[in-house]
Amino acid sequence: MILYLNSGDQIRGDLIKSAIIRSDMSPVPVTLEAEIRADEDMAKKLAEGEVITAGGSSVSSGDTLRIIKSTLVENRLVQGSREMDVIQITAMLDACHGVAFVRSRAIIKENAVLSAIYRASGATIKAVDADFPVPRFYCPVGDTPSFHIARALQEEGGIVRWKDGRLKFFRLPDLFKQNPIMELPENASDYINSGFLERHEIPWFYSLDDAGGFVLGDQRKPRSVRYAPFMNAQRLRNMSRCLVQRKISNINLSTGIAAGDLINFAGRDPLVVITAAHAFFSGTDGSGSNQYTRLWLGSLEG
Repeated sequence: MILYLNSGDQIRGDLIKSAIIRSDMSPVPVTLEAEIRADEDMAKKLAEGEVITAGGSSVSSGDTLRIIKSTLVENRLVQGSREMDVIQITAMLDACHGVAFVRSRAIIKENAVLSAIYRASGATIKAVDADFPVPRFYCPVGDTPSFHIARALQEEGGIVRWKDGRLKFFRLPDLFKQNPIMELPENASDYINSGFLERHEIPWFYSLDDAGGFVLGDQRKPRSVRYAPFMNAQRLRNMSRCLVQRKISNINLSTGIAAGDLINFAGRDPLVVITAAHAFFSGTDGSGSNQYTRLWLGSLEG
């Protein structure tokens, strides 16, 4: 696991006790959790508000993350005869992390594209690949924009993911039209099926038109029902379409895999990566390091 400080200096591998980089389909699509052995000088470089770069062969090729939490745990480890402090940090993708903060002013947008909503919410991204207009976007005072962005994505029937330094929007069916990035064997990990839970947890929606008539969403399966105002039939159907987790797989560390990638499985339909966690743990007893990638994979429902 390669981590760089804001100065451009690489953090020595023996100082990284653990690091987990997560790629998922949330409005802030990359996060980092790490424990780093450190002295007083390192604590200043890993303070809240500082940036850290993860992955890549250099600072310019990695993902820049903003530290939102930094905890100094004093005298936790001993290296040789010297006591070592540990700094626990949590960081979010710097280009998008602003949307995770509670707002002191409301955000009201109509027919604005997703990238404009991100920027109005505090993000610094320049564009979103496959951008689309959002008919109505409201984030009241005291709310978090990321929640309302996630809802706008659900209404459009898609997700965002971060890969190769860009934020891209995908409609859910289009995820399964990609070329798979790898093929994995059907191994001993469980394949999850539960129509009972899906029907309880994935509702169908209805709305009202201007004349007061009912507008109905996807009723093909018996499900719980929810009301959603100001929606047309297409958006109501989109809101019942989602990815359902089918499998969790551990593979060798593969930091190039990101949420939204398609994986082939021998003898089964392809599954899409919902979350990819790239984990590194250094050995504390001389047993060496442990590194792997854990994938949460799902199929399309609705």
